[in-house]
Amino acid sequence: MSRSENASGADVRKDPARAGDVVINAPIAQFGSRHVILWGRGRTHHVRDFIGPPSIKSVIRGRARWSTDAGSLLLDDSAYLVLNDRQRYSIDVESDDLVETFCVFFRRGFLEEARRLLIGPEGRLLDESGHEPRDDAGFEMVRARDPGVLAILRDTHRSLARGRSPGGWLEDRMVALGGALTRGREDVRRQMARIPAARASTRSEIYRRLRRAIDFAEDSLTGPLSLDSLARAACLSSFHFHRRFTGTFGETPHQFVRRRRLETARDLLLRTELPVTVVCHRAGFESLGSFSALFRRRYGVPPLTFRREDRQDRKNGENRLASLDEDHRREAGAIHQEGRT
Repeated sequence: MSRSENASGADVRKDPARAGDVVINAPIAQFGSRHVILWGRGRTHHVRDFIGPPSIKSVIRGRARWSTDAGSLLLDDSAYLVLNDRQRYSIDVESDDLVETFCVFFRRGFLEEARRLLIGPEGRLLDESGHEPRDDAGFEMVRARDPGVLAILRDTHRSLARGRSPGGWLEDRMVALGGALTRGREDVRRQMARIPAARASTRSEIYRRLRRAIDFAEDSLTGPLSLDSLARAACLSSFHFHRRFTGTFGETPHQFVRRRRLETARDLLLRTELPVTVVCHRAGFESLGSFSALFRRRYGVPPLTFRREDRQDRKNGENRLASLDEDHRREAGAIHQEGRT
């Protein structure tokens, strides 16, 4: 492995591996003209003011920080970040432990094609050859946790890490990712539409503030989180923040924090051997009894039983992953078929 100056934030191979329209660890000159996956590992890496095509940033292990004019976000393996076409950003990796990143850069115009195909009127599917491809995606600068997107990213990384040769299946994954991102963006638009404001710019600003509070909560799950502290992060009054948050996301701020803490505890139980008491505190709960009761209410069994059943069901879990992989392939095939009709 040798260091290459790129936007992934990690060491990468010198020679890119090609997979049809998808190139792994390609030089920057190929960004935008085809899909590129940048995948690598490192402990220290810094890139300043990089401008590229639409991309997904994800971390397989460790943490990395991406910064834009809209703010700065620290990512781990529980979330991903989508950046828009030509959106300037910086990345910082500074860790004693190895950090592994897995970033997907889309061909310019690809996400806009996906949007037109999946949700646009038929009239917008007409050939527009001769026009410069654009991606008017308008993704917000937020950490996202769409399970469909995360599943495709993780499964693609897992397949490559296990030695699967690049090929047409990677193109299928790009199509599946494009579809999942498009649907996720429409979910965001529906959330924004729930904000009662006459002007679209006002709805967008309130939504950004609500998402800012979510990012603040994500960074502070292990400590105390009050309604006032979340409202301050959003630069809104507590009453206004609670009302807008609940109306936009369908759960109160308290319910959101509790759900995210339980999901954090679930992931720790599945991915580590930490004692339940340690999991309880690392997830932000103060009382083991309260944590166990809430966990059982959400997942049906106590934390320790949940972990034991997962260990016993490991083989079935692998089968479910294989089934998910097949589902994604079928989805990609369906989208291809739509594009031909």
